[in-house]
Amino acid sequence: MIDLDAVEFPLICPNCEFYNPVTIKQARLGDVLICRGCKANLQCVDALGQLANARSAIQKRFAELAELFHKPIRLTLKL
Repeated sequence: MIDLDAVEFPLICPNCEFYNPVTIKQARLGDVLICRGCKANLQCVDALGQLANARSAIQKRFAELAELFHKPIRLTLKL
């Protein structure tokens, strides 16, 4: 299974507009990051729970896909 929490995306600092890498886990858990540009504290807030909902939906789809690969595949070979 793919660890979606380790996926990074850029977070733009509202003060200096510096791009800071943040993982989905950090954003989902509301971690405080330090901007690498201006050293300001950036609080990650997923107020609507969109990251958690998207993560659950993607994991569900990956589980369905894995289940499909466990079913036998019938192939016809022509020579």
